[in-house]
Amino acid sequence: MGTLPGWRYFNRGADAAAKCGLTTAVALMAALSVSPSGASATTASHRWSPPIFIGAKGSSSSQVNYSISCPSTAFCVSVNGDGGVVVRRRGVWSSPRSLPMGGSIDAVSCSSQVFCVAVAAGVASVYNGRKWSDPTPMGPSGDTYHVSCPARTFCAAVGASGVPGRRSVLAIFDGHSWRTHSTSSSGALKDRLLSVSCASSQFCMAANFDGQILRFNGSKWSSSLASGPQDLTSVSCTVSRLCMAVTITGESVMFHNGRWTSLRPITAYESAGTYSISCSSATECSVIGLGGKAATWTAGHWSSPSSVFPGGYSAGVAISCSKGGKCVAVNDRGMSASR
Repeated sequence: MGTLPGWRYFNRGADAAAKCGLTTAVALMAALSVSPSGASATTASHRWSPPIFIGAKGSSSSQVNYSISCPSTAFCVSVNGDGGVVVRRRGVWSSPRSLPMGGSIDAVSCSSQVFCVAVAAGVASVYNGRKWSDPTPMGPSGDTYHVSCPARTFCAAVGASGVPGRRSVLAIFDGHSWRTHSTSSSGALKDRLLSVSCASSQFCMAANFDGQILRFNGSKWSSSLASGPQDLTSVSCTVSRLCMAVTITGESVMFHNGRWTSLRPITAYESAGTYSISCSSATECSVIGLGGKAATWTAGHWSSPSSVFPGGYSAGVAISCSKGGKCVAVNDRGMSASR
């Protein structure tokens, strides 16, 4: 499951400028990078459909689909910066619907077609298959949140702000209410929890941009990787407790058999601005970058990147993969593609 996008830990007032700066930096990396030889070819099973527009006509010029969650091949939910939610059923997207959460919706996670949680600015809304609940408090307002819900009785969320000295937030949902957990975050700008992924109520990982990864064992959070790779943007974990995390600079690191591996470059991906990863099984993960390119890890090897969203760099993308390696991606231009 995906999780999501790491650079939105700045406060919303500075968000647009921060995104612009990141996009420029990644575009510069693209101009300077050279793809290594020997990359594996894209297979037919990894070919993406042409992108389609799923945003609302007449809304903001940047649709900003921050997050997507696909618990099955037949069902996905995406939320965006216009405060809208769109649902994909059997390959067909609904029209955008406004969800009253005070504006931009940060993230969404679904465990099934009858349970999803959307989070934004310290509140959460629950979907029961028919309707969304009224927003309820789940953490400090003003933070940007990411959420992972492996079951309808359990979700974990992380929140981060751009306020210097303000610590990241960890929150747990038990199906009825939220409770927050303290963190060792210093509050420094890079010391922000930017992504979370849970395989079950007994196993979660939360990624920190400053090189820390926190692990949840069902009762408490502890440091799983205290001084790991810098610039982690996204982490995804499977039921077998395999996790993959990626850096904005095009590298991956894997958690397997209780320990993290060393960093490994994603084949031919230096220019793609690695941004969001989703693992559908212990043998397959897919990543998408700000350049609109996706790559897939299978049997221990990364495929060559394939173009999903042509047209240059965006400020945000997200991917979610379900059983069988079927994936759906969205970007901040209100576009979606699948494979």
